[in-house]
Amino acid sequence: MRRKKYSTRIFIVINDDQFFCSHFLSLFTQVFLKSFNEVYVVSHDSGYRKLIEQSGFIFLPVAVKRGKGDVWHNGLFFCQLMYLYHRYRPDMVLHISLKIIVFGSFAAFFFPHMRVWNYFSGLGHVFLLPETHGLRKLISVLLKFIGLRKGNEYLFETCDDQQLIYRIIGGAFDRFRVLGGLGVSLEEYRFAFRKPDRPLVLLFPARILSTKGLFELHQLAITYRKEWNGKIRFQIAGKIDPYNPAYIHPSRLKQLLIPGYVEWMGYVEDMPTCYREAHVVILLSYREGVPRVLMEACASGKPILTFRVPGCQECVKDGVNGYLIPFGDLCALHEKINLLYENPHLLQAMALASRKLAEEKFDIRDAVARWKSLWEKQFANL
Repeated sequence: MRRKKYSTRIFIVINDDQFFCSHFLSLFTQVFLKSFNEVYVVSHDSGYRKLIEQSGFIFLPVAVKRGKGDVWHNGLFFCQLMYLYHRYRPDMVLHISLKIIVFGSFAAFFFPHMRVWNYFSGLGHVFLLPETHGLRKLISVLLKFIGLRKGNEYLFETCDDQQLIYRIIGGAFDRFRVLGGLGVSLEEYRFAFRKPDRPLVLLFPARILSTKGLFELHQLAITYRKEWNGKIRFQIAGKIDPYNPAYIHPSRLKQLLIPGYVEWMGYVEDMPTCYREAHVVILLSYREGVPRVLMEACASGKPILTFRVPGCQECVKDGVNGYLIPFGDLCALHEKINLLYENPHLLQAMALASRKLAEEKFDIRDAVARWKSLWEKQFANL
């Protein structure tokens, strides 16, 4: 049996095991399991533990809840982290997402030997709030305090997020690294151009959250319903997420749907097929990391319509593989949708450009190489 390169104990702390499986499992299997002896995933167990363990990780369940949570669960989670860090003495801890970064980094103050990597997969709901909002000010203060710990490093998907957090924490800029998107499998998500038949299907692949732009999508649809009747169809693919502050209640969601025009598909397991059956992908998020759904859309060869906001703009070359729309400008969205509807050759050209962009920027093999290079530099002397 081949001996692994580093006898290092790694902790990956994340608030949701499903999120780990959908976004990180394939990447981290290649990055960590082939190089390190012990790799632990510390997360809430919502039913994905078996899959994680079958992949080769060691799973440690904790009481973390997504969102703000309550005092009891937050306190219990912090105590569990303290216990696990003390018992297992990990050499390196990777904290993923804002809540985990805050709790995990505070716990890490008691274990100065640990190397801590804080991975901002996105900045979440907090940083959509005004700078004067109490919660955002509190989180900023906590992050600044966390930055006082020696040995902390910070990882980002975009330069926008890097710059924002650096302005809060400060210190040596070389501790703040941009790794780009997590990438997708170009074999799983294959080029699948759909001939421009009618109606033109616009896929909205996102959780049912206000900050994903669902209300903007609804307003767009009803504003131009008379013009687009029988010509355009919007399909929403995503789960309801009650733990997110931007949660939309099922009864409210029902009010946003229009049979045969704006439809909700629920949570879709087979996303490659979902992309294959769409002509265009539309995402109206307020802010993202590098959104996985847009990387998947590129790999699947889909023209993309999205707002010009941090994260989303990483996946679109304006006028080449889609359009970057000024935030909230529904008139511009209307114009671009009509342009795509009326020009089948433009649809095909943008589909090819999306696939090319995926091959250049979003191949998971390139993401694996970036992450491996990062760890090899850090652990070469261990």
